[in-house]
Amino acid sequence: MPMNKSFNIAMPNKPYVEDFSESKVQAATYTGPRYIKVQYDNASGYIRNIIADGDTLEECNEADAAVMEGHTSTVIDADSETLVAAYLNNAYTTGDVADYTEDLGTTDANGDAETWTYYWNDETGCIHQIYLQGTAKFENNAVTAPEFRAHALTRDSFNETVTKQIADATAELARDGVYTDDEKAAITTYKTFLEGIASKYAAVDHWKIPFPTHPDYK
Repeated sequence: MPMNKSFNIAMPNKPYVEDFSESKVQAATYTGPRYIKVQYDNASGYIRNIIADGDTLEECNEADAAVMEGHTSTVIDADSETLVAAYLNNAYTTGDVADYTEDLGTTDANGDAETWTYYWNDETGCIHQIYLQGTAKFENNAVTAPEFRAHALTRDSFNETVTKQIADATAELARDGVYTDDEKAAITTYKTFLEGIASKYAAVDHWKIPFPTHPDYK
């Protein structure tokens, strides 16, 4: 019979930022088997996948489970390593997870406050919103927590994209006889927004910056 174990998922203060200092938690229930047999890479220690499971240790060990070359198997007890077990097999529930909303401290063109909202997955999924897939390890005879999932886009890459968009808008505005006055005004407004990002949003994480609708280029 699968377990029905309550546990807490540590939640970061803010999505994508590895800071748990506020001790936020999300109540969850693990609903999978107690024992899961995994294989891990001998060189890196990364756990590759689950190859067997069971409600008892005997049942888990008796299951036919082939191990790939260069890998070793080990059994994880979900009673003591509940978060990692849930991370590996997604056998858990959370109910509704409160979404995160932040006032950016800026205003839009209408003078309204700008906010950013991150939507956490309800029931199952928030663990993989916190940690990167495939990064739990088994090393030194112990399971290690998976790696934190930071935002995939770096600030430098974001700035490069903004610089390119400014160049694109400038090039479009230089094309004679292509755009109407209203279309030129829309491109100019967008370009002005891009040029103001560095100062207006200097204190805002780049992934939170709200962009207006991109003008149509011909």
